[in-house]
Amino acid sequence: MIIRWSRMKKQLESRLCDSLKGRVSYNNTRYRGTHDQEGRAWVTFDNVIIHDFCTINREYKFNTLAYNIRSENDCLDYRKPEQKDGYWKAYREADQEMINQGIYSQYEFYNAVQDYLNLSIEDGISSEDPIIRAISMFDYRFGRRRLLEIEADTDFVVNKFLKIRLEAEGLFKDEGSFA
Repeated sequence: MIIRWSRMKKQLESRLCDSLKGRVSYNNTRYRGTHDQEGRAWVTFDNVIIHDFCTINREYKFNTLAYNIRSENDCLDYRKPEQKDGYWKAYREADQEMINQGIYSQYEFYNAVQDYLNLSIEDGISSEDPIIRAISMFDYRFGRRRLLEIEADTDFVVNKFLKIRLEAEGLFKDEGSFA
């Protein structure tokens, strides 16, 4: 079932822990002037954007990177049998690099939010989806005791959200150390 963004936003923000209520905001828009009405979602903390999920930026960076990889490997034409594997491999490598850099689209964010709203906190924290894990860091069901036990994540976005939560809870002392 697809739910409206205003309802999703309300549900997301109702799950914020006390130390982040009123400080974190989830936002979403579409640019109706673009030919395919692409848009972006973003998360703010104290009115500063902490992460942007812009479809247009992601697609531009993805396509540029894939083209550069294809050029370096001289695999620019998928119709040539000797270049076909390298051509498609470049797209897989570019996609993995987007994940490594924490660059996601509005659609990836929107789908993750829909899934997150139907998960227990245990499933959210252990999800394969880094966006779901990141959102879970702000969840009131993820308590302080458990927060102290968590280790750094392999994903850039998850670590960014974790650091903000730790700082908001007063559990983050110096760079890289927890209280």
